[in-house]
Amino acid sequence: AGTESGKEAFYTTVHGSGRVMSRRRARDIYVGRTVQDDLLSRGIHVKTASLRGLAEEAGGAYKNVDDVVRASADSGLGKIVAKLDPLGNIKG
Repeated sequence: AGTESGKEAFYTTVHGSGRVMSRRRARDIYVGRTVQDDLLSRGIHVKTASLRGLAEEAGGAYKNVDDVVRASADSGLGKIVAKLDPLGNIKG
């Protein structure tokens, strides 16, 4: 949720965690089928146009979302009001 101290940022906060590696590097490290199997094992349904694209979007290719949200809250841009767990993942 936005906070008064976030006024100069137009009451907005983070909209994603941001990549820590390029799509190419992610494809070198992750296998789409393995990413899909991992998500399914955690009860997250997957719909993807390609396993290659899914590898590019593997969770490990992004910053830790909890750290990013915490930094936003600590900076005063927003306050944490809920944590959502994914039920599905659509890529492509």
